[in-house]
Amino acid sequence: MSIHDDPTIHLYLDEADELVNLLRRLEDWLQHSSAGTHEELTEFFNGPGNGRLAVAGLVSLLGNHAHTIDYRLKETTS
Repeated sequence: MSIHDDPTIHLYLDEADELVNLLRRLEDWLQHSSAGTHEELTEFFNGPGNGRLAVAGLVSLLGNHAHTIDYRLKETTS
C-alpha cells in the first residue's frame, strides 16, 4: 500500500488537542463576533445570499470537526 492509498492523517495527541482547541476558539469567536465581522465574511464568501450560508456553514463545520476530533482523541486515550 502506498502512502496515497491511506486516507488518514496521523497527529500526535498533543497536536490533535491543540487543533480541537483552535477549532473551538474560532467557532466561539465567530458565534460572538459583531455584525460587521459577519458582513465582512459574507462579502469574502461571495455576497449576501451565498455568503451568509457559507458563514453559517463555516461556524457549523468548525464545531462539528472540533467535536469529532475531540471524540476520537478521547477514544484513543481511554
